[in-house]
Amino acid sequence: MYLERTDPISKRHSLRAMSLLLGVALALSSFAAAASAKDDIALELNKLEPVKDACQAYFLIEEKAGKPLQSLKTDLIIFGKDGGIAKRLIAEMGPVRSKKTSVKIFSIDVQCPEISGVLLNDVASCAPDAAPEACLDRLAVSSRLATRFYK
Repeated sequence: MYLERTDPISKRHSLRAMSLLLGVALALSSFAAAASAKDDIALELNKLEPVKDACQAYFLIEEKAGKPLQSLKTDLIIFGKDGGIAKRLIAEMGPVRSKKTSVKIFSIDVQCPEISGVLLNDVASCAPDAAPEACLDRLAVSSRLATRFYK
């Protein structure tokens, strides 16, 4: 014969266990949603081209998740061959269209052979995402060149 426990202690433990399981399920679902939002915009340093006393940098940007941005202002730090900071550039990469690959070109007042690396230091602003760090988390950076591009 099966006897069901109905004492208050047993019910309290059951409620705690169910609350704990529900909390774990919610945490896992929000973790999965956050993980899928990471790295859904690929940003590649594709080409550096000398132009007079400057360098034109070509960036390939691809939005993969179907979440476009009207604006994506990146804070880029250009490093010289000596490892020191040569230049800072605020570059507007937007608009970033949904599931589209685009090329953005920027002039840098440093000669191309003098550039050893580019740091995506931060996202200065992005829209419609309210927090620049949300956009920074979405970016996966790479370089097709020997010149390092990182965040």
